[in-house]
Amino acid sequence: MKRAWGSLVLGLAAALVFTGSAQAAFSVSYTSKGSVWLSSLNGKQKRKLAADPKGKVKWIETAQSDNGRVIAVKRDPAKIANLNSYVLWGPTGKRIIQGSLTVESGWTSYVLPLSLDLSSNGKILTYGYQYFTYNFPVSSLENGTSVKSVTASFLNPINIVGEQWPTMVGSRIVAMQQDVFAGVQKANKAPYGDDFSGWFSVDGTGFDLHRTDVSATKKIAIAELDPSASDSKDPSVLLASRVNGLGGAALNGTCLLPTKGDAESVSVSQDGKAIAWKDNRGVVVAGVPTFGGSTVCKLTRGAKVISKTGAFPSIGRAKVR
Repeated sequence: MKRAWGSLVLGLAAALVFTGSAQAAFSVSYTSKGSVWLSSLNGKQKRKLAADPKGKVKWIETAQSDNGRVIAVKRDPAKIANLNSYVLWGPTGKRIIQGSLTVESGWTSYVLPLSLDLSSNGKILTYGYQYFTYNFPVSSLENGTSVKSVTASFLNPINIVGEQWPTMVGSRIVAMQQDVFAGVQKANKAPYGDDFSGWFSVDGTGFDLHRTDVSATKKIAIAELDPSASDSKDPSVLLASRVNGLGGAALNGTCLLPTKGDAESVSVSQDGKAIAWKDNRGVVVAGVPTFGGSTVCKLTRGAKVISKTGAFPSIGRAKVR
């Protein structure tokens, strides 16, 4: 089904019922062909952060903290997902620790990470999960978010059931609830508590909500939306909004980023001036929208393809050189 994008944005803006530095200073981490890379936002400087894993093992996802710590998850496709390991690097590329994405025992199938992020100081790790056990005639399924100290890798995580596709702002988690609602963890419960305040809903728009990334300034929020219908040929889209603080109301100018094909893994720079995402072109970096009221966002700096084979971009302060 083809959509009238002007009507869609107006509908989304109406449905989003809210309840409550210099470019050179930043870099973007991403995975490409199984390796972990860092690039300047203009793509002119690059370096491989991690050596290629041996055999079929690949780096599958990465994230940056506000202070430039970088984490990447390593996966052996021959092993189950709960054996995924990770490495944490400091802002200069020095390896800090290698750990494991530990899980709750007693399930037969594990899918993780479904989104990956670090707290602003790079000390807390959060990742989405799905646990499944098949028992005839009744099977069990649990979706949620795991939270743990990134350096205490031997400890099992605290699981927050029902909160999915997590990102972090400071030490607080932003997560999806029931496919269409976004929630913000209450400040006095961060980062391990299960008490969330409702933020916005995309119910009735024909889209499901996945991740919502928010700048450290708490002024820019970008939501990843997938078509609800399983047979839809519409691409996933990125909806950008100016917001009145974390959990606050949307301001004027909500618009769709000018993506190509399916768009995902959006990341907003800490100062709220740059955006990275993955679409059919690879990893793309651009300036934030002008939020001038058009259906498709007019960008303050044009989109630049950083890597045609890249995925899972994340903006932070890790040093490229």
